[in-house]
Amino acid sequence: MLLNLKTIEKPATVEEAAALVQQLGTYPLYGGAALQRNPRPEVEAVVDLSRLGLDYVRDSENSLRLGSMLTLEQARRACLERAAQHPRIGGIAAMLKEEMPESLRNTFTLGDLLMERDPQSPTLTLFLALGAILRRIDVDLHFTMSAWLAAEQDIARHLIAHLRVTRGPGRAAVAYEKVSRTPADKPIVGAVACAEAVGDSELCRTALALCGVAPTPIPQPEVARVLDESGDLDAALDQLELDPPGDHWGSRDYRAEMARVVARRALARVIEEAR
Repeated sequence: MLLNLKTIEKPATVEEAAALVQQLGTYPLYGGAALQRNPRPEVEAVVDLSRLGLDYVRDSENSLRLGSMLTLEQARRACLERAAQHPRIGGIAAMLKEEMPESLRNTFTLGDLLMERDPQSPTLTLFLALGAILRRIDVDLHFTMSAWLAAEQDIARHLIAHLRVTRGPGRAAVAYEKVSRTPADKPIVGAVACAEAVGDSELCRTALALCGVAPTPIPQPEVARVLDESGDLDAALDQLELDPPGDHWGSRDYRAEMARVVARRALARVIEEAR
């Protein structure tokens, strides 16, 4: 419940919306589900972005753009339509299905997901591994997913136009592994790995991101670098950079050990599938 909410604005232009979200106590409303799940007592006004046409899906030569006002189910279906030719995009469709049940996917928007920055979100973890880029609508400014998740400033002042993902080659794969209380639950620790074949060779370019080991999902570029250069999975996993929290779901040591386990499984799967 938003106990201090006083005003709901519904701007017709980007310029008007951009000016409104700069005001203290103001929050952009991409749909509102994230704000309802995590009420913020400092919010006194919300800016409804539904008139700005941000519910689009756009293909370009080598990438896909998903508008911030798409529901997660709309985004999932758009990615599923492109899955046969573009496995990386198909991986997004599979992960969005993993993120939450269909009833919630029909109300939760991509903007909600990005604003919530859930540390256990498998989809945000995948976007990290895919090197997704966020574009602001109000200025010509881009964020990497890593920078967005790590941002300490008030992200509510940035209006998200879309998220862009590179399609990648046909010989590519995405894998997700987790440990959780039940198969239906979000991960206690999770790993998302991506791999792309290099030309006609057996070599792969890989990427790895983890959730459940930091306040937000985090990438593991050194693991991917060592694996790509040496092909040695054990040596690559020695490069894991972890300082996990401990809580009632798992101790620091448990999370660190499980991170290594799920990372190994995810990387082994994608390398095999991409080849």
